Amino acid sequence: MSNRPTAQQSSRAEARRRARLAAQGQASDPEWEANEPEEAQQRPAAGGFLQRLVPPAPPLAGKGDPLAGFTYAGPARPLVAVLWLLARHPIMWLVPALIWMVAWPFTLAGGTVALVASVAQYTALIAAGWIGWQRPWLFGVAAVLVGWGAVAWFFVQYGTRSGLLSPNQVLVALASQTALQLVVGFVAGWYGGYLRRRLADQRPRPAAARGRRR
Repeated sequence: MSNRPTAQQSSRAEARRRARLAAQGQASDPEWEANEPEEAQQRPAAGGFLQRLVPPAPPLAGKGDPLAGFTYAGPARPLVAVLWLLARHPIMWLVPALIWMVAWPFTLAGGTVALVASVAQYTALIAAGWIGWQRPWLFGVAAVLVGWGAVAWFFVQYGTRSGLLSPNQVLVALASQTALQLVVGFVAGWYGGYLRRRLADQRPRPAAARGRRR
């Protein structure tokens, strides 16, 4: 039978030790902390629910500064940097936008066709974030805005000319749908970049791989 103290006994002993130190006017016991088991010293602090659900992912290895070559230092630097990135990497958001736009009419068909089309739309936005490592959320938002812009133009033209909707109804529907699409594009693009970083972080490092082969 093992004589090792249980976790409950250890916690009680720790509580008594801290109470004794507090009564003596001491904040900690350096000698005890120096002899503390290595497992307890290296035990990571427990994170919140969100951190456990979405663990932090390190940046991609081998990628430089996404704003390398960007020299503007004016007051509108964040906005200009966004436009600069989009202008330098148009394929990363225009191709997903085209896929999203082509799939949109099929989402109105219902049934399996609509489901497949919706999956294609979300996959295109996630791919925009996966490819656009510079700012994953930005490329997801840009892709969905371009695709939704074309759809919104058709919606406004059809809704107002057909007389089915009043201009106020068209504006309300357009504003609500645009806000929704912005959220979807942001989340999908961010997730694409996050997924890429997580998968890259789980790959064995070259040095570790060579060590296992020896």
